[in-house]
Amino acid sequence: MSSLIGHLSAGVAVCLGHSRWSNKKARCLLPLFALLAVLPDFDYFAWWFFKVGLVARFTHSLVFCLTASALAWMLLRPWHGGRPRTLVALSLASCSHLVLDLLVGVHPVPVFWPFPVPEVESPIGLLPSAGRLDPANFYLWRNLLIECCVLFPAFALLVAAARTVPLRVVLRKGAILLPIWVAFLIWSVRIHA
Repeated sequence: MSSLIGHLSAGVAVCLGHSRWSNKKARCLLPLFALLAVLPDFDYFAWWFFKVGLVARFTHSLVFCLTASALAWMLLRPWHGGRPRTLVALSLASCSHLVLDLLVGVHPVPVFWPFPVPEVESPIGLLPSAGRLDPANFYLWRNLLIECCVLFPAFALLVAAARTVPLRVVLRKGAILLPIWVAFLIWSVRIHA
């Protein structure tokens, strides 16, 4: 499982790729994008508070993510004018959760629930696991640092692409970050080896 920070940053990146920060309505939608990006992990609340384990973890499926996005889009239709582009962006924010969990490569994810298809599992972990949630856990902080250093530049690149930032600007700024990003990506992959 990816960290809360990783999931939230994915939702923020999708929101920033969808709309400019100067757009006041877009800034108001930022919490919704962030919520949709972490929503699949709400099944943990059932376990934490009621000790009810959801065997299928249906919240980690495309059906759940796309349904949640469609509901959010319909509820906020007066706000965004019913633009299909907003529905796509909300769906990307929600489905980013599944992608990040797959990139960790620790647990299989029931992406295609309720269909009788095997759970999807990545053969290699590109991101470190969030680790045991304990402030004294060294590995939690190490893995969080690695995850942020792998994800943040990748998300910045995706936002730049969505906003059609000129390639020369991306290359100039990316040339500085690329060696650092590659070093952290290698470190992350080596944790799984």
